[in-house]
Amino acid sequence: MSSRTPVFIYAADPLSAAGAKAQLLGEPSIELVGPVDLDRARVALVVAEAADESVAKVARAIQRDGVPHVVLVASHFDEAGVVKVVAAGVTGFLRRTEATSVRLVEMLRQADRADSQLPEGLLRRAASVQVHTLAGRPEVIDLTQAARPDMIDPPQLPRPRGLVSTITEVRLSRRELEVLRLVADGYDTCDVAEQLAYSESTIKGVLAKLMTRLEARNRCHAVSIAIRQGII
Repeated sequence: MSSRTPVFIYAADPLSAAGAKAQLLGEPSIELVGPVDLDRARVALVVAEAADESVAKVARAIQRDGVPHVVLVASHFDEAGVVKVVAAGVTGFLRRTEATSVRLVEMLRQADRADSQLPEGLLRRAASVQVHTLAGRPEVIDLTQAARPDMIDPPQLPRPRGLVSTITEVRLSRRELEVLRLVADGYDTCDVAEQLAYSESTIKGVLAKLMTRLEARNRCHAVSIAIRQGII
């Protein structure tokens, strides 16, 4: 893996995109890539007004184009919106008021290492909201163009029954529960390892097994599932 993180910036308006680019331009650990080189990006930085269904659609489109990690910078976060975008694969969150160059680089680099970063306590509040997953024909979003409401808000389709499996019979070990609770409180892999006196590799292994057992897309989704099902 390259020592520099290739980042693709996506924003609904040119001014936001230019601002994000200006924050990261010249950062030695970040390589900005455009739509032509989208397949080289390992992290996408999405700049939006709020975490909502539109952002969830954009995140899914970006991941379909081969970018594995998505970080969201937004002005507003609400419980329902956070759950939607987490389910769509967004693993990093940062408020616009906190989006300094240093914080942006930190979040993007953490996302590149597959670490999930959530505002502390936000996911725990959000997880009580039901996640509605879109089904049917995938949305097609042209990432080379500025987003328009009619591009990122196609009609919603009903969620098919049985898409999200129940996990009420899953029994987690004490260590797995401790890890999930710390992740839910906003701790990253390094912090969890320090809190529980385990190595980072051990914690990563525990999280990988949890995501498999809970059929989760990522660790944030695993926490969301566990809280909704009353496991933690």
